[in-house]
Order: sequence, then structure tokens, then C-alpha cells
Amino acid sequence: MKESANKLNIRYLGFESTDNGGRRLDFSVTAPGKTATRIRFDIPSFAFNGINRITFQESAALCYEKLRDLIEHEQELHDALCLQLTRQDIDMFRPRSRRAAVKNK
Repeated sequence: MKESANKLNIRYLGFESTDNGGRRLDFSVTAPGKTATRIRFDIPSFAFNGINRITFQESAALCYEKLRDLIEHEQELHDALCLQLTRQDIDMFRPRSRRAAVKNK
């Protein structure tokens, strides 16, 4: 599903907690004339702990930004794709103002 991100609708569907303390977030990607593609993100528990931890509230925004980036750079997204949010993703997709606030703590 390589499309311009402007023609797509990315919708956050919800989350569930995982047994190891992480989160699993679900998204739906739709485009005119196409069937919806469901994308799942697994966020390991380490992401919510430590000095550069993310909040539960910002986890959906980070996954959304990673998904937009993948759509713009990947050839195709497959239905039921499961992705992982990594430390590198957090550094790359976290808003600059939030990165500065974390470093100043």
C-alpha cells in the first residue's frame, strides 16, 4: 500500500496491556477504494521505564509517526502487520520539545 500519507486515513483503534508490562496498540489504515489494513505495534516494557521513558499517552503518537514514515518510505504494508517500537524509534519520532524536557530532568 504505497500511497501518499496525505491520501490515507490512519486511525488509532486502541491498546491492550501485555503480560510483560508493555503495550500493544492497533491502527487501521484506509485509502479511497482500498480495504482497510490493520497494523499492530508492540511496545516493550523498557520503553515506559528509565530516563528516556515514554508516557502511555505519547505511545500512540509515536506509533502513528512511525507508521506515517513507513507509509512514505516502504513499498507496501500488509494487513495484520506487527511492528515493534524501538529506542531508536522513540528518539526519532518523539517531538523535539519532549526530547528536550527529558534531557533536562
